[in-house]
This record gives sequence, C-alpha cells and structure tokens, in this order.
Amino acid sequence: TLSDSAKTYVGRARDGVERLSAIVRAMSEASRVERAIAAAEPEDFDLRKLIADCAEGYRALISPRELKTMLPPHAISFHGAPDLIVQALDKLIDNAKSFCPPNGWVLIGLAPLDDGAQIVVANAGPSLPEAMADRLFDSLVSLRGTNQRGDGAPHLGFGLSVVRLVAQRHRGEAAAANLPQGGGVEFRITLRGMERPRPGSR
Repeated sequence: TLSDSAKTYVGRARDGVERLSAIVRAMSEASRVERAIAAAEPEDFDLRKLIADCAEGYRALISPRELKTMLPPHAISFHGAPDLIVQALDKLIDNAKSFCPPNGWVLIGLAPLDDGAQIVVANAGPSLPEAMADRLFDSLVSLRGTNQRGDGAPHLGFGLSVVRLVAQRHRGEAAAANLPQGGGVEFRITLRGMERPRPGSR
C-alpha cells in the first residue's frame, strides 16, 4: 500500500519508463529502415505512372479532404527504387492528413528536372514554426501532439527522416516551406536517380 504522494512518484516513473521504451523501439526501427534503404536495388520505371497510381490510392484515404494532382502529361523515365519512393510518399501523405483540416486539400505534384525529378506534397493547414524548419527531417522530431495518434502515445517523428533518407539514396534532398499567406505547408523531394553500375563492375 502506497501513500498518495508515493503513488504520484510511481506514476511518473512508470510514464518515464514507457517513454524511454518507445524511444528505444523507434531507434531500433530507424536502424532497420536505414539498412533496408541502403540495400535497395534500383530499376528503370515510369515515375509519373508510379505517382499517379499512388495518388489514386490516397484519394479515399484522405477523404473528405480534396486531393489535387499536378502531373506532367508524359512519362518520366527514372532509375531508382520505386518501393522506397512510395514509402516516402506514404509518409508525406500521412503527415499531410494529420495537419490538413477535413474541409481542406492535399496536393501531389511531379515535375521533371534536367537532372532528375521533383515530387511535391502540399496541404492546407497550419504553418510550420520557423524554428522547426531545419529540424523537421531529423529523427525523433515531431510537431504532432498526443491527440494526433489513435493510441494516445507520443509521436516520435520518424516518418520525415525516412523521407530525407530516401531522397539522399536517390542523390537528392528533401525540404519543407510554408506556403504564402498562411495557406499551408509544402514538402519537396528532389530526386536525381540512383547510380548505375559502371561497365565491367559487379
């Protein structure tokens, strides 16, 4: 039997242990994903078709939010890991859904570049705090509150770090910025393709 004050301390200690356990699990998952990304094998595929197919799958997922697309009319031949790109897109859509109000919109865009392509995911909703702009893609950093997870557990911010890792695996980078006039947030993934094996190499 514990006194009321002792029960308070025990409760705080239990909460601390649970938070530490969640962090350890997240770090273990992060290490596993990093290894999987590094080991991914590239292939040639149509990046436009991949993004278009994903967009159609997201339409029901983000309902009742409006899904907009801005895709080029022609195919974009790309050398990379399609599964990784889909994984990064999944993370961005999940993030957009969390912050976009039910009556808002989510945009998926794709544009060819001279040395690759750029994927854009934007959404209506609150702006990013200026102090967080350079830290969003760090592991264990999140702007989500506990009320934005169904189980009430703290969100440890691993998704956007996966986006950056996927971009880097394709010799690119990830960035985020506020849209003008407080109109929401835009995430951009620049992809330049994975390196092709040199002739004669194994």
